[in-house]
Amino acid sequence: MELKCKLTINATREAIWPYYADTSKRSIWEEDLESLVLDGEAKAGTTGRVKLKDIPEMAFVLTEVIEYASYCDRTDVPGMGSLFFNHKISQENGKTYIQHSVRLEKETFTKEDLGFLNGVFADVPGAMMKIKQEVEK
Repeated sequence: MELKCKLTINATREAIWPYYADTSKRSIWEEDLESLVLDGEAKAGTTGRVKLKDIPEMAFVLTEVIEYASYCDRTDVPGMGSLFFNHKISQENGKTYIQHSVRLEKETFTKEDLGFLNGVFADVPGAMMKIKQEVEK
């Protein structure tokens, strides 16, 4: 089960990329972020920990990092499944886009899973607008 949002942004891939890869810039667009620590370089296989407001610290692993194009991580949530947070930068017809998605992977899905995923995804469009505002200054 996956939810996505795609937004046109008037900036280059190079201007957008640091908002994903530089952990010090993540709090600019992730309002509930208290801390984000990578246990190495921003590359596939690197693990880390994230602490969000009112949520216990969680471990994650970077599953894909393609400079100026894609940043994806997986967080395993006990009792819920695996959450994949994808951040993509693309160019189509002369325009630059950012796309964020949240995907829940598990054996079977329930109505409660959709509610959970909606809750996780709820702040994604607003976060994307913050990136847009920052890079278009």
